[in-house]
Amino acid sequence: MKNIFKIGAIALAALFTAGCDDAEYGEGGKAGDVLGVHAFLAESINASGIASDAVKLTVNEGAKVVLTPSLTDKLDADCELRFVIDQAVLDAYNASEGTGYKMFDESLVDLGDDIRIGAGKYAADAAVITMDKIPVELSGLPLALPVRLEKISGDVEIASNTASYVFVITSPMVNDIAQFTGAAGLWVNDFEQTFPEFTIEMRLQVANTSNRNRDIFCTLNDGEMMFRFEDPQSFDGTNPAHALVQFQGVGDYLNPDSGKYIHSNEWQHYAVTYDGTKVTIYVNGIKAGEKSVTSKVVKDGYFKYLTYGGIGGYNGTWSPGDTWWTGCKIMVTECRIWSVSRTADQISKNIQSVMPDTKGLEGYWRVSRSTYDEETKEFADLTGKGHPMTTSKSFVWNENISTEDLATAWK
Repeated sequence: MKNIFKIGAIALAALFTAGCDDAEYGEGGKAGDVLGVHAFLAESINASGIASDAVKLTVNEGAKVVLTPSLTDKLDADCELRFVIDQAVLDAYNASEGTGYKMFDESLVDLGDDIRIGAGKYAADAAVITMDKIPVELSGLPLALPVRLEKISGDVEIASNTASYVFVITSPMVNDIAQFTGAAGLWVNDFEQTFPEFTIEMRLQVANTSNRNRDIFCTLNDGEMMFRFEDPQSFDGTNPAHALVQFQGVGDYLNPDSGKYIHSNEWQHYAVTYDGTKVTIYVNGIKAGEKSVTSKVVKDGYFKYLTYGGIGGYNGTWSPGDTWWTGCKIMVTECRIWSVSRTADQISKNIQSVMPDTKGLEGYWRVSRSTYDEETKEFADLTGKGHPMTTSKSFVWNENISTEDLATAWK
């Protein structure tokens, strides 16, 4: 838990005056002001909007977090407060941050006892909120716990801007991931959709970048749109050969900025967005280049089908051969396609997972044992929209890979 502190009378007054709107609380929040004394959270005082912090839970361990209920001025009598869980706080947070967190299971939370701030005091003792260990079925999902102060009794009002806090729950998800040698050949057939704006993203680990023209995404629409390992053709002092994954459209292309290359033998995230006027590349959640293009370059957002992790060689037409991928190991997961142009914050905050029902998510695949049907040989579309992913390539399961792993040893 970051920035937990208790505030003395002088420091509190200074912080409050700097961080809050006098129109809401009156000058300094004095008890004699028309609007009176307000209760707030010390951890929120310098925050812009709703303050937040990350809390890590596992299937084996829970967590305790601390907040400090405080007053803008002393009262002549005690006041009582309590914490409540509030969906509206989470909705506001998601809207301001461009995120899609869902409510953490309230039955797994102990908000603690009611809070008493004694007469003549500026703050209560630090209040402890306890979160239980996370169930296996919730691990890895983007969850959050939104809390706010609520008045029970006393001559006090609740501050509107600084009495809420959001705990973002991080929890590793462990899966067995399909490992391929050569192109993965992961196909989503008959997708047949058009998106005037879109986002395409994936996480991947490759053994090397020693050959060019290895595509990690491709769709054929009488002309290809693909992302491929391409430049530089040899080490240029910064970028290893072919380590920059290029966006290639119809008649135009975009390379990432120098230094924004895909590292071998490490988990990496790659995304491309199109907002109707420009293409933007993100590498590991960081903007890596953009270019204005015509809609013709992206075939007006038409996707006949989707491929991830390489479909093989290039001899004028794409085929499932392994020409360029020969001997290179690859794992790919968190494959997604959206009908919206995701923001930089949305991309960076949802690299490891995203809620399958997030608005604009049109296809979502984890190339993992947990989503694989041995009978049909399909990886499920987690959105439930009926676009399974298949491959004709052989693979082995690389086991017990956590979403928090930075690198995975090859099988």
